[in-house]
Amino acid sequence: MKRFYFLAPTVVALATQFSFGQAGTMSLMGNVQSDDRRALPGAAITVIHVPSGTRYAAASNATGTFSINNLQAGGPYLMQVGEGGYHPQTLESIFLEKGKTVTFTVTLNRLSAGGKEQRPSRVASAPTPTETLAAESVVGGPVLLTTGGGATASSQRDAPAMPPPAAAASAPAPAAAPARAPYKRYVRRTTPPVADPIVPGHYDAKSGNYVYETGRLTTLQLPGGQVISDVGVNSTESNLHRFLTDPQAQVDTVDLTRGWYNFDRVFFTPGKATLTPESVDQLSHVAALLKAYPKARIKLGGYTDSTGTYKVNKQLSDARARTAWAALVELGISPSRIDARGYGPRYAIASNQTDEGRAKNRRLSVKVLAK
Repeated sequence: MKRFYFLAPTVVALATQFSFGQAGTMSLMGNVQSDDRRALPGAAITVIHVPSGTRYAAASNATGTFSINNLQAGGPYLMQVGEGGYHPQTLESIFLEKGKTVTFTVTLNRLSAGGKEQRPSRVASAPTPTETLAAESVVGGPVLLTTGGGATASSQRDAPAMPPPAAAASAPAPAAAPARAPYKRYVRRTTPPVADPIVPGHYDAKSGNYVYETGRLTTLQLPGGQVISDVGVNSTESNLHRFLTDPQAQVDTVDLTRGWYNFDRVFFTPGKATLTPESVDQLSHVAALLKAYPKARIKLGGYTDSTGTYKVNKQLSDARARTAWAALVELGISPSRIDARGYGPRYAIASNQTDEGRAKNRRLSVKVLAK
């Protein structure tokens, strides 16, 4: 079995084009080695800032090390590493946090004389792309490692899972075989699920957004005497507040597609992962809620419509979710309390055949993971 050696970054963090503070520059460093652990000098390293398309280039030195400087906080960045005679690698979803240095060790697998990647003779399958998810750091940003060869194995370990389908009927077991209890994937529900809110709204053709009508204004009372004023009774903040303060409301561990609230005032520049100015207010309120309820953990989910390719939509939704992640971290929330993931056009909530339906599907959502 072919092995890929990858040392997870010391820090994977995030704060993309949208920043609440002064953005500082930082470095992405590492070393390139062969599959027999020898340093590879002269390897070409290209780093691309995905939202803007800005490219940075460097080469590894005599000891195989490299450094790419003057990068802005945020991401996602994509890094491509290649060297003649070796199979190239691409690392995706790299995020940078201000004041931190991201360090990688990238191992390139040698190509055979015919230009193909060397592999044990017992492996007869043709080279196909393989994606594996490197270990996730304490600040929550996974790094996707894309290499060549082997069977496709994409990780969706924390994607919002659909309920498992009914098991297909199997052949009856021999009479002497003892009956086996059916396999259960999810934890048995002990409390009724909390229904996802249905908030009315309308399509705004000028902005291309679906605007939710969040109802009359109210004030949310937080522990310690703090308040969040002038938010709609059906707003994202109000829904989160009700869930966090209701002792009967429990996180649904059976149906992971339940319990999501759509942000009603968080928007992005079309086709980019840049937050619009009006998004600051609602993200600030969510940060205030998380500070008031320090045991709470949340997950941010980014979604797109089905226009374009799945790969581009997946990258865009992931970048948008992590842009909001970065904004909350900038507002003082510990990165370990926030997960963020993009799902592209999956889990659509409306038809993609109309402008309004597509606008509904282009959304950022939040789910409480713990309270």
